[in-house]
Formats: sequence, C-alpha cells, structure tokens
Amino acid sequence: MARPSDLLRRFRLMAVPGKAGLAGVPLDHAAVLREELAPVFAALRATESRTSDIVLRATEEGERRKASAILEAQRILHDALQAQPAARAAAATAARSEAEATGSELRISADEEVERVNSEARKKITPVVDELVHRVLSSGTSNRASQ
Repeated sequence: MARPSDLLRRFRLMAVPGKAGLAGVPLDHAAVLREELAPVFAALRATESRTSDIVLRATEEGERRKASAILEAQRILHDALQAQPAARAAAATAARSEAEATGSELRISADEEVERVNSEARKKITPVVDELVHRVLSSGTSNRASQ
C-alpha cells in the first residue's frame, strides 16, 4: 500500500529549487491511480470473497431452518389431527356432565319450588275449603230447617 510520502512525492518539483516552475505530475495518471489503489482493491477482493462465503452459508442455514420448521409444523399438524377425536369426545363428555349437573340443580330447585307452592296453597286452601264445607253444611241444615 502506498505511504503518504509516496503520494506526496509525485507532486515534487522537477528541478532544483529556484525559480518557481511547474509541478511534476505523472503522464499516465490512470496507471498511477491503479497502482495506488491495487492494494485496496486486493483487500476488498478478499473481503468480497469472505462476504460471498458468509452469504452462501447463511442462505444454506436459512434453507435448513426453513425445512426443519416445515417438518415441525407438519408434525404438529399431524399430532393435532390425531388428537382431535379424543379432544372432541372429552369436550362433549365435559359438556354433557356440566349439562347434567345443571339439569339436576334445576330439577332440585324446581322440586323445592313446587313443594313451597304446594305448602303455601295448602295453608291458603285449607281454611277456604273448611269455610266452604261449613257453609255447605250449614246451608243444607238451614234448608232442611226451612222446609
């Protein structure tokens, strides 16, 4: 690689110090630039090669991971499809059990309500029936007495 003194040397005066003259610039400017930049481009070629290798390895690793993920997804789907009938049956059994428990609770509650209503009805109807029987009996007695 060119040193800073090498870069500056191309602009040195062509003659012995004295009267000001033209700076010495190489005739083939492109060739000098190529020569100066050759080590930089050589280093970049090595970096580019390493970069290509890294990209290639990363692409291969990505493809491996993708294939692995596809296989894992297929396995999970297969397992889920295999477990589906049992899961449906378990869910149906749980729903049926819950419905039966709720139905039993409702029946017990309804039976208690029926008993409460019958009890209240007996309390209210018994005096009414007694009064009605008493009136019928008393009306029959008064009808016999008036005849």
